[in-house]
Amino acid sequence: MIAYHEAILKIQAAAQKRPLQEERVSLLTSVGRILTEDLFSSEDMPAKDNSAMDGFVVRSEETLTATWEKPCLFPVLGYIAAGDTFVQREDLEGGVYGIMTGALLPEKDFDAVVKVEDVEVFFDGGMSFICVKAPVPKGNNVRPQGSDFSKGTRILKRGHRLRHEDIMALASLGYSEVCVFKKLKVGVVSTGKEVVPYATATITPQQVRNSSAPFLQAYFSSLGCDVDVFEQSEDSPEKFHQRFQELLRNSYDVLLTTGGVSMGNWDYVTDSLSEMGVRTEFHKVAIRPGKPLLFGVHEKSGTAVFGLPGNPVSTAVGASFFVTSYLKALRGEPTQRVLSVPCSHSIKKPQGLRSFFKARIESANGVSRVRILPGQGSYMLHSLLEANCWAVLPEEGDLLEEGTNIEVHLWEGRDL
Repeated sequence: MIAYHEAILKIQAAAQKRPLQEERVSLLTSVGRILTEDLFSSEDMPAKDNSAMDGFVVRSEETLTATWEKPCLFPVLGYIAAGDTFVQREDLEGGVYGIMTGALLPEKDFDAVVKVEDVEVFFDGGMSFICVKAPVPKGNNVRPQGSDFSKGTRILKRGHRLRHEDIMALASLGYSEVCVFKKLKVGVVSTGKEVVPYATATITPQQVRNSSAPFLQAYFSSLGCDVDVFEQSEDSPEKFHQRFQELLRNSYDVLLTTGGVSMGNWDYVTDSLSEMGVRTEFHKVAIRPGKPLLFGVHEKSGTAVFGLPGNPVSTAVGASFFVTSYLKALRGEPTQRVLSVPCSHSIKKPQGLRSFFKARIESANGVSRVRILPGQGSYMLHSLLEANCWAVLPEEGDLLEEGTNIEVHLWEGRDL
């Protein structure tokens, strides 16, 4: 049995030895994919100074003396709409231009925009005039060139998982395709003679529906993987060996098993994997739940193999902290942000084991605390529904006092 941090280091080291293939995909289909390169702005955004408001564009220095009692009077020389190719009048000086939101500012020291509602407009002799009754600061209501993105700025980093808002930004900069890692291919094999397909309508007291495999399929699909789930028609070492051999020949990046890695009479997965050429990197980690977890690498194909314990919460811990660590290291993704939050009550834990508790961060009067939920059994799912995070307690000690700061991991891809 090895320590948690040692196990994570072994997983990350194995991932770094295996290169991933890349592909170019349409920007429109790239949400959830992982960038293989840094992306930069090839231009300034906005391309030129433009108006942030409907109003009138002025030279700020010509408004310095404006007051309510003695306003500055300016003729309106024309109007500029967004998208106009503007030709500035050379025959008139000392005037202003009406301007629409998004329209480019004219040249020759026009450097500020006063809103329509902040001026008085009147007509005289067939011409429009405005009264400006207060100085207009330089840059007022102006979107400066390059104020959003400047040419050469890095927009997104390699390893970034593309979000909907990223698509908007990249589209504004002219990206039609991006280079991403090919989707990882993940296979899931369930074991256990008591486990029946989750859609089974009626079960006996000796049976349980397979909740782990649907969870793994949903979870890793949400992380940008292609996931295949294989039900065991007969729970035996021979059938498992036959099915797993087939999967090893089918170019899976990661293969997951559930159940069969503990020390019971029916726990045959560990020996079977070894017979098929899977080199075990570790088996058993000093954690709870999920201690029997196994990680290995198939010598011939390089496929990563995780043997996850059969209880559903143990499966969730193995997927969330161990398998996900492998995927992130493989694709160069940043690790998940970890919070430090005081606990709302004293917590007992097993000495020497890193412990993962279903928990909930709650806030009152601007103060956040994490509450360990009742129902911590590794088979108990009702508390998983109430939880919004994992509270992770260190190996040392068997009691944490109320108010002690503890490590908190939000559900992957979620905020509070």
